[in-house]
Amino acid sequence: MEKLEIYKSDSYVLNDAFDQSVMNLHIQKKQNGYKSFVICGCEAGDGATTVAINVAAALANSGWKTVLIDGDMRKKNRYKRLNENAGRGLSDYLMGKSSLDKVIYETTTDNLSYIPCGELIDNPVRLLCSNKMNEVKNELANTYDFIIYDMPAINVSMDAKVLAVSVDATILVSAIGKTSKKGLVNAANALAEVNANLIGTIINKTDMDQYITYNHDYDYFKNEKYIKKSKAKKSKGDK
Repeated sequence: MEKLEIYKSDSYVLNDAFDQSVMNLHIQKKQNGYKSFVICGCEAGDGATTVAINVAAALANSGWKTVLIDGDMRKKNRYKRLNENAGRGLSDYLMGKSSLDKVIYETTTDNLSYIPCGELIDNPVRLLCSNKMNEVKNELANTYDFIIYDMPAINVSMDAKVLAVSVDATILVSAIGKTSKKGLVNAANALAEVNANLIGTIINKTDMDQYITYNHDYDYFKNEKYIKKSKAKKSKGDK
């Protein structure tokens, strides 16, 4: 089976941001034993898929055996960047059309596997509630260190809410200038209604100025700020 290409970012700033997510997920695993996470947007277009891909790749690059599952079975494959060369996926297994090993694809990122959404399903809720979905979750939990589910926005469909109650934790994605305050509140309330374990929100689509505002020393080591300051003080002392 051909390996699926995973986009790798060369942006120091972007990688720094996802490293923070890796650290937080590592802490959750260490302190609480969490290994399965739903990542979903509050509203459509928040960029949850991009976040899920980058988080999964960052975890894999840290040496953790990771699997990323595309749980959005309502959207056709041609609209998804990773599914173009994937013939079978999650829905095919849940409908008994394929074995689980046939829908797990290796990727060009070491330690990272991928399960596409599979055949388009108008209403996948019953499949997500099925016993076969429980089999998927149990099998993956026995094989992988981290399991990342990329799900549709919580305010768009009930799919993410269905899965959120059976994973270890859920992470919402909101976008600067895109996600409304009402949308964020409604999404959090929807998860609270079913007692899903919401552990935080990733803020997406921030510009550089906004990122620097929240992370003043994001380039501390890259630009060797401490060394520059030390040299400056030493020069003044030599005079």
